[in-house]
Amino acid sequence: MSIKNKIADSDSVFFLPVKFIFYRYYNKYYQVNNIIKNCRINDDGNILVELKSGIKLTSAPSKYTADKNFTERYKFGIKSKLDKIIDVDRFFFLYELISELFLYNQYFNYTNLKEGDTVIDAGANIGGFVVQAAQKIGKSGKIIAIEPDEDNRKILQKNLDLNDIKNCVIIPNALWSEKCTKEFFMSHRPGEHTLIDYENDSHFIKKNVTTIYCERLDDIINNLNLKNIDYLKMDIEGAEIEALKGAEDFLKNQNPFLMIEALHSVNGEPAYKTLIPYLESFGYKLLREVEQQRGTIFARK
Repeated sequence: MSIKNKIADSDSVFFLPVKFIFYRYYNKYYQVNNIIKNCRINDDGNILVELKSGIKLTSAPSKYTADKNFTERYKFGIKSKLDKIIDVDRFFFLYELISELFLYNQYFNYTNLKEGDTVIDAGANIGGFVVQAAQKIGKSGKIIAIEPDEDNRKILQKNLDLNDIKNCVIIPNALWSEKCTKEFFMSHRPGEHTLIDYENDSHFIKKNVTTIYCERLDDIINNLNLKNIDYLKMDIEGAEIEALKGAEDFLKNQNPFLMIEALHSVNGEPAYKTLIPYLESFGYKLLREVEQQRGTIFARK
């Protein structure tokens, strides 16, 4: 665990002065605030954030209490530097998404999308990556957004509409190595629902388990007649190994840029340790060493 996470997660009263100083001077929400043009809560109860880049994002309020390490960024921060951030406790997920996708922008550090490209977003969530990619590929490009959670898909569609994105096809199923139905475990964070049963993990509400349909990525590609896919982004909370087993034809016959989040533990070790030799067997090479903190694979042939 990083030092900043240790600070955030501590309940000790002795850490309060440390938290006050840390979040007053080292607060990523200041940067989030700086890229927001305006922010409001709509009549439907959802938040609407417009970024200075012109991108608009909406999100529903969280059904669960935010973790401390999100709310304390606001609690201990300088309020004049957080004037566009509202109601962190209910909308923390959107602020975290903006931080990850629009500040650190790691999705586009190792490749350049261009007008007319085709992109697959596996684990599209509410569309943060989709709206960024849509700006780059223009109206002549195509995006396939794969998102099995119904609530996330509803917000995803709203974000497509807000940004006038017409060239995105939403696939309402999960990815696996075969066509099947599986249990889907719901996290209290909308970006962390998973097909993997992480026992004793407090992020998952075990009584809230649903059944969803899974299909192979190869079948989706064939059904949509996608011949030249330029970018595959995959963030599916531990199911990456099984999903890529269902994409052998795609990996063999096409040459996409791959960005795969593969940190979750599968069979006792991070997924990237299994995925790297698997991808190498198809001719892919890492564009950088995998950082253990995030386990992100950047690769291409």
